[in-house]
Amino acid sequence: MKRAILIIVALGLSAFTIYKLLFNTEKPQQVTAPVAVDIVPVDSQFAANKKAPQPIDMSKDPVNVKPKTIEAPAQSNQFEAINKVSAKAKEVLTNANVLPSDLNNEAYIEFDLNTLHALEAGDSFDISIPQTVETYSAEITSLSEASNGDKSIFGQVIGADGQLHTTVMTVGNDAIYGQFTAPSGNYVFESKGKYGWIAAKRDLYQNHIEHHVDAPTPKTDKTIDMFAPKKTEQPNTQ
Repeated sequence: MKRAILIIVALGLSAFTIYKLLFNTEKPQQVTAPVAVDIVPVDSQFAANKKAPQPIDMSKDPVNVKPKTIEAPAQSNQFEAINKVSAKAKEVLTNANVLPSDLNNEAYIEFDLNTLHALEAGDSFDISIPQTVETYSAEITSLSEASNGDKSIFGQVIGADGQLHTTVMTVGNDAIYGQFTAPSGNYVFESKGKYGWIAAKRDLYQNHIEHHVDAPTPKTDKTIDMFAPKKTEQPNTQ
């Protein structure tokens, strides 16, 4: 009898366990880890005594930054020709009131007066054209001196095209006037003392008054331009 009771109790417990395993739908509760919070006491009197930062006054201590200046290359004091570019010539000529009003595309130059006054027939000299960055050598073919001491110089230049070009100028005590023909064109130059200008004749207006230099009377027809290029004579090989 006792055995039968034990069997019945065991069967009941087993059935209850099986039911719990098969039909238990409750979700397991998630365990939340505790969060530690540090509470820092605030000194309210200290916070009340704190002042807001004041703006910076830049006028009391300004930052001085000096701009860099690019210096222009110093001009050479040496003459590589009878003239060189001058930064002072325009100011001098303007103050002397001798600049023509119709100049165009001119370059301002300084003349080597010592060399010009010492030139003699048969000598050679170089003249530069700043507008085209060219330098030509001329040989003096004739030279005449007036009673007032002005010296008229005539020369010829062999251009890059193989043709002869003419230059003529008058060197006075206080002025220089002249023309110079090159393959790139005919150029006119004038000076007051050692400072002057040079410009292409094609760039000057028709009303420009030039200081003409007395030239020797050519043996050819008067209608022939003495500044026109002449072909060089080829030596006779026969």
